[in-house]
Amino acid sequence: MKKILIILFTFSGFTFADDHGNDLYYAYFGMTVSNPPAVVAAMDKFMASECGQTAPFSVALMGEAFNGHEPQTHTFVVTYEGAQALNDTFATLSTCPEYATFLTELAAVSVPTEQTLAKSVYEAGDWTQDTAFAVFEINVRNEASYIEAYKKFTDAAVANGQLTSSFGVERVVAGDEYTHFAFIGGTDMANLMATIDLLNMDNADFAEFQNSVRRNRSIVRRGIVTPIKAWN
Repeated sequence: MKKILIILFTFSGFTFADDHGNDLYYAYFGMTVSNPPAVVAAMDKFMASECGQTAPFSVALMGEAFNGHEPQTHTFVVTYEGAQALNDTFATLSTCPEYATFLTELAAVSVPTEQTLAKSVYEAGDWTQDTAFAVFEINVRNEASYIEAYKKFTDAAVANGQLTSSFGVERVVAGDEYTHFAFIGGTDMANLMATIDLLNMDNADFAEFQNSVRRNRSIVRRGIVTPIKAWN
């Protein structure tokens, strides 16, 4: 899947309890992997290096559980606390020999498929407690109007106990053809499926949400991802 984006998300160690707007950025690096343990080992090595220890970001590796016809099998999600962290990252990695070694080791066991940068628009819940995520890649015409409807629906779903894990919306800044993606977390796959089952037109709150955004939002693709390992 092109997003994990689910993002998102992404086991960076942050807690997004009622984090309704922030300055978090996420970079997504999708790849088709031939040797998953070698990818983990390469990141272990880099993050343990002096360069990795001082890098102004955290990293999560996500596995693409169900992503339709997309070729990528895994995605690195890199979390930056603000635009300055993005700037500092470029400065740090440009002079980091350990990073060059990491790229060489990664290239031996994977083929890159995606590079996307997104910014958090609206997030809530503690996704660090979730182990499965549904991701919805979407095109939105009017972000403010969509977020207003999204917040109304999710507030109602939280209040009536239908939405118990993390959720949010991210804006694509660069690198992909859709404008946003939304995500829903689950404590496990069964919990995620139970939540998804509630997203139907028999649910009055969801039906109201769907009707309110149908001319403003179109769904490009749906997917499910699961976290494999995180480096803080």
